[in-house]
Amino acid sequence: MWPKTPDVTDMIAREVFGLLFETSSEAVFIVERASQRIVSANVRTAEMLSRQVDSLIGVALGELALEDRDLRAPGHYEDVALRGGDDYPVYVGLTVVHVAATSHGELAAYTAHDTSERRVLQRELVAKHTALFTAHAELERAHAQLSSTKRELEARNQEIAVLAWRAAMGELVAGIAHHLNNPVGALASTLRRLAGNVGKLPAEHRGELERLLARAGQIARRIEANVGAVVEASRSAARTGDRSSELPPELAAVLTTFTEQLEDIPTKDQL
Repeated sequence: MWPKTPDVTDMIAREVFGLLFETSSEAVFIVERASQRIVSANVRTAEMLSRQVDSLIGVALGELALEDRDLRAPGHYEDVALRGGDDYPVYVGLTVVHVAATSHGELAAYTAHDTSERRVLQRELVAKHTALFTAHAELERAHAQLSSTKRELEARNQEIAVLAWRAAMGELVAGIAHHLNNPVGALASTLRRLAGNVGKLPAEHRGELERLLARAGQIARRIEANVGAVVEASRSAARTGDRSSELPPELAAVLTTFTEQLEDIPTKDQL
């Protein structure tokens, strides 16, 4: 029974659907339910599919659809891919209505709304969303890296500040030691002169004085040695960074305690 002549298909369109073909802005085509073949289509359908109306007559619905999908039941179908004249898909929203015509049998009217442009916009939106998500992830990574670098810089600045503070305190200790060295030297010189004068006294008068002078001399030499050790340690610290390696144990212990307390002093940034 196929193909039907144009006169017959036009008659089906006019008798069954009236002015629908001529007035509708949507693509409309009619399918014979028994054979599932197109018996009529309006101009909008041909324009949408980039085909001639005559080329659509007699085409099976399964051949027009690019996907294996049952489109026979009445209702609305989204994202249906129809075959265009260049074999590229044309995506439509398809509404199916069953019609029983006395003279033409059981028919189905398919109204197709072109959604290809919407799909393009959706793909563009997804692409932009993906790009935005990627950019946001990159921004988060850059922010995390910047935060890490900032923490490292702050730690380094803290270390530099402590080292500078220690160096300044070392110079202060060395200056104090140098100032102490002068009176200690004067004390040692005075004790030597006293020892010379005591040596001129009679033997019976020298015993207690010589013991006191010897004791004072030991103390003065010890002070002088400690001051000299502090001075030398401050010079060594400028070269090696270790001020306690050449100090007497008691001075090294004092310096260690002083350094530990120094590290607990808050810096300007922590105040």
